[in-house]
Amino acid sequence: MPRTKPRRTPERPLVHLDRTVVTGLDASGAGLVRSPEGLEVLVPGAIPGAEIALDYRAPAPGGRRGLAEQFTELAPSPFADPGACPLAGDCGGCPAGRISYEKALELKTGLIVAGPLRAAGLLTDENPELLRPAVGQPAACRRAFRNKAVLYPGIIGGEGRFGYFRARSQALVAAEACPQTPAWMGEAARALAPLLLTPELAPWHEATDSGVLRCLTLREAPGTAERMAVLTVRRLPAGAAEEEKLFERIRGALAGAGLHALLVNLHEAPGSAVLSFAPGATRVIAGAERIACTLEGLAFRLGAETFLQVNTPQTPVLYRTALDALDIHPGDRVLDLYCGVGTLTLLAAARGAGVLGIERVEHSIRCADENARENGFPDARFIAAPVEQALSGELPDGFVPDLVIADPAYQGLTGGAAEALARLMSTSGARRLAYVSCNPKSFARDAAVLAAGGMRLVSVTPVDMFPGAMHLEAVGVFERE
Repeated sequence: MPRTKPRRTPERPLVHLDRTVVTGLDASGAGLVRSPEGLEVLVPGAIPGAEIALDYRAPAPGGRRGLAEQFTELAPSPFADPGACPLAGDCGGCPAGRISYEKALELKTGLIVAGPLRAAGLLTDENPELLRPAVGQPAACRRAFRNKAVLYPGIIGGEGRFGYFRARSQALVAAEACPQTPAWMGEAARALAPLLLTPELAPWHEATDSGVLRCLTLREAPGTAERMAVLTVRRLPAGAAEEEKLFERIRGALAGAGLHALLVNLHEAPGSAVLSFAPGATRVIAGAERIACTLEGLAFRLGAETFLQVNTPQTPVLYRTALDALDIHPGDRVLDLYCGVGTLTLLAAARGAGVLGIERVEHSIRCADENARENGFPDARFIAAPVEQALSGELPDGFVPDLVIADPAYQGLTGGAAEALARLMSTSGARRLAYVSCNPKSFARDAAVLAAGGMRLVSVTPVDMFPGAMHLEAVGVFERE
């Protein structure tokens, strides 16, 4: 049978607009305009309020949006931030970083939080008070606020550099001096960068599986300012002697970084995961395995794998928003779902509650137990189990919660956890739930399930943890009907 050539889709012609105003912002950070025919067009790099001329291609049949291929700014936006980072909108980390903070927060709140709530029927014209004002980050705290940076290696202009990937691409943008991170992190990255030109630490390329270094993670512990560096590598040299030579070169390069912990993580699997969690994957090559931090008067230890909110000044704000909403009284029993290393659990215990934390990662539970003992809460209980599984059976020691905290990952209450939580709230008589969400879309989905199970959503408070990024955390409060 003769083979036929695949049919090529004809390229859609460019359409030119002489003058239009950018009227909105997409979740990707691209500007939005309306064509004379009413078509919505994405304009990457354009700021709401700017007047522009542009060339765009209409969507393919069945598509919803056109895409600008180029634009010229004819008049600047009144919302442009004159003090914006010169890499904002280029490095991929801060697509809203060139917009004034107040305007960006307004746009993010409407797009990222209000939009999903309205789409789910939770926020309507009859209950606008459900969405509380967004808690922004004070101007004095918008620089050097990140306690963690994950930098990717590359060779740019013949030099070793660290940075972030340009939006929608794998092109590296050198960004050692990101204004959101402490100065020492950029200095440490620049000190290590010459080793990227050596075979022992050349940047890893997934497509060819060549090279060694996958990424560099730098952490600064809140409260103590202790420092950690983790080099994630695809492979290590064969032989103990060659391995030790590499470690010595790394120690020498970072000798002036003031590190309390220097680690290497061997991550051999494909994909973009920052770390391998395999047993023995992380090795200490200088200093300690973990660094100490303090949060709201409590002490915690951070390892390479430990999750902690990256925004140091806003983390207490987020946690207080959730805990204050619970209205904890001494003697209350608080169940903390997806508890991690026990930060929210122990902060609830400090308010006089009996606590139980549930987390599927056993390493995190071991850390939570240590943190409980170190902070003087010997009665705090933690169990390592998937949340949906733990909620489907009887809780340890007949624990019956009065209040519940849920702080899931981006996917939300998956695997039947939302349904199981609604049943628990109903049968236990728990009076209130504080749901801390990093993805309002999954929150809206889960809120509908909880509502069907007898829980009433009474408020949603956005909290900005990532200035410049198209992201907001949200604290939803539910009460039992």
